[in-house]
Formats: sequence, C-alpha cells, structure tokens
Amino acid sequence: MSIPAEDLTDAIRDLIEVVRTADLDEVDLRALIGSVRSVADTLRPRVVDAMRMQAALQYEHFLDNVGMDAASPQGVDDARDGRLDPTEFFPYSPVVGPLNPIAPPVRMWRVHTDNGGEIHGDVTFGAAFNGPPDCVHGGVIAETMDELLGCVCVTNGLGGFTGTLTVIYRSPTPLGTRLTLRGWHDRSEGRKIFAKGTIHHGDTLCAEAEGIFIRSDSLPGGGVRPGAT
Repeated sequence: MSIPAEDLTDAIRDLIEVVRTADLDEVDLRALIGSVRSVADTLRPRVVDAMRMQAALQYEHFLDNVGMDAASPQGVDDARDGRLDPTEFFPYSPVVGPLNPIAPPVRMWRVHTDNGGEIHGDVTFGAAFNGPPDCVHGGVIAETMDELLGCVCVTNGLGGFTGTLTVIYRSPTPLGTRLTLRGWHDRSEGRKIFAKGTIHHGDTLCAEAEGIFIRSDSLPGGGVRPGAT
C-alpha cells in the first residue's frame, strides 16, 4: 500500500507526463501556473536544509531508521541480505525512488543466485524520457544502468563510487512498453568491483553495460560517512 507522500509523487509524475504530451498553444495557463506555484509555496517551509542523499532527507535520520553506525552497518546488511530492495533503500533516488517525482520509477529487487545476489527489475518509460522518436533517451538508459549496477554492488556488500560506466546500445529502446533489467557482480580486483547488466524489451537486447566501482574504506560495506577521510 502506498503512503500519501508516494501518492503525491505519483500525481506529480502524472502532471509531468501530461504537460510533456499536451498541446498547450490555445490553453490559458495563467491559473494553472498559479495553482502549481501555490502547491510549491505550501510545501516550501517544509524543505529540509541538509546534505542530499538517496537514502533519506537527513543523514542522521537514515542512521536512526536503519540502526546503522560505523561499527554495525545494519542498513547495508539489510540491503545485502535481501531484507530491503533498492526502492526501500534509496527512496529518493532519481531512478528507483518512490519519493522522487523525476524518477520513472524503475522497480528493482534482489534475486538470490549461486553466485550471490543479482538485481532484477522492470520499467515502462513515458514520454518525459523520450530521446529518438518513440524511444528512450540514451542518457536515461545510462543513468538506469548506473543505478542498476550500483545496486548490485550494494546488495553484495561491495558499495563504492562509480569509476567508469560503459554502455553499449544494441537496439532502440521503446517508450511505453515494459522493459526488463538484470544486473550481476562479475568479479572483484582489489578495491575495484566489476558489475554488468542488461536491458531487454521482450527477447530483444536493447542495451548492455559494464561498470567499474571503487570501494571506500570509510565504512564496512563500502559506504561513505560525512567527514570521513
């Protein structure tokens, strides 16, 4: 069951999609603009002045919510053990976040395999993510791949910074139809983690990617703590 904040986010996504595809040439937009700005003004006093992160509005609240500290990274353990999927772990992500109105959002979940945890997912991109005619923008595909491979690292206890991301576009990726995602940990070499992933439309391979992620020693699991060196 969704929460009101998620419902608000869904409503904003719907507005974005409608504005993106509506013919506005003969529409009196002044009242509508006022309504939209009124909503923004209503919420503006609630804006949190804090470090921006995908997991929470405030870093301290994130630690409280997942029971996580430098000695006991419970949140990382929850993600790695499959108790949290990427949507739950990164609610403000621009890709999978249910509380981020610019996220498509992509759904991702962990699948246990003999070789560790894979990340599988699906998404239907709307017109807001258009690149070539009736196709998804290549930059959006790259962003999705970065999130997919990054989540693979997190769920395997190998979180780190993106070092390089190589995307190969195999075929046009269509808008308005369900796409499936798969990501997996390929290998590790010291502090380098190699992850791979694919996006399919049915049986058609649309794109594949390999990312090299660099682990940090700041926290167990590869996380980064503010102020850490």
